[in-house]
Amino acid sequence: MKERISLKIPGRICILGDKVDLLGKPVIAMAINLMMKINFVAKKNNRVTFYSHNTKEKIDFNLGESPPKNIDLGYWSVLYERLKVKIDRGFYIEVDSDIPIGCGLSTSAALSVGFLRTLNEAYDLTLSNSDIAEIAYLGENYDLGIQCGRMDQYSIAYGGVTFIHTDENPRVEILDINELPVVVGDSMEERKAVSVLNRVKRQIREKEEKTLDAFKVIEEGVYQGREALIKRDFKRLGGLMNKQQEQEIILKAETEKIHTLCEVSKNAGALGAKQMGAGGGGCMLAICPGKQQEVAKAIEDAGGRSWIFDIFNY
Repeated sequence: MKERISLKIPGRICILGDKVDLLGKPVIAMAINLMMKINFVAKKNNRVTFYSHNTKEKIDFNLGESPPKNIDLGYWSVLYERLKVKIDRGFYIEVDSDIPIGCGLSTSAALSVGFLRTLNEAYDLTLSNSDIAEIAYLGENYDLGIQCGRMDQYSIAYGGVTFIHTDENPRVEILDINELPVVVGDSMEERKAVSVLNRVKRQIREKEEKTLDAFKVIEEGVYQGREALIKRDFKRLGGLMNKQQEQEIILKAETEKIHTLCEVSKNAGALGAKQMGAGGGGCMLAICPGKQQEVAKAIEDAGGRSWIFDIFNY
């Protein structure tokens, strides 16, 4: 067992395929250099402590006890429950994140993957990237009941730009891409992701034709996007982003602010732009080779917050 560990865990963005992982369909994602830092210190007793510098939340309990789950650090609580049979000594673990909470850059999955990567190293658990991603997914989806697919956990566990099969036999292909000229814009509005997701999932259950057709178009765009990325065809990739955004409008997942940020990005030179995540606010993405600074400024001028990210690789 290691006495001290410090790890950095990335956030992620979705290049193409937002929401289709709810149906186990492929997505393309990218780990970004916006980081969450996790520190671990072994204890000489059986006491376990979780602490978040971001929410100031602290949990203390003994090995063998069940930590509370209806809290912000509940992600760690359910994962601890899944691993505790392999843990025989107390520890202190803390998180300090630069990934903003609640804007769609996957803070929760980073928190889950980071916890598992840290304990994997500390206790020599021999978990693979795939093991870590799947356990993180099970913790969020099954234990906490969060309506998520597998994209976030697998993207963050593997790093890089990934083509992810998100069905019950998940597979990850790391695409050979060293840089991707994208700008992310935060709409700075309160997200209504849960209500959008609940409505869309109901429409899927009811087999609403427009919803299923929109998902099919998005799924086809993911396969075409993989080819475009491999060929570095950013113009085609931009067109596929625009086409996905048309489907988001059909799904009524767009907001007026997101629409504005996509339009000003294209007016500033982006080849394409789309929202990310469930919808109802949050972030958008623009592909803009050679125009990143101009697009970032256009987003800021329109009342958003912008980032120019690099690809993160472990």
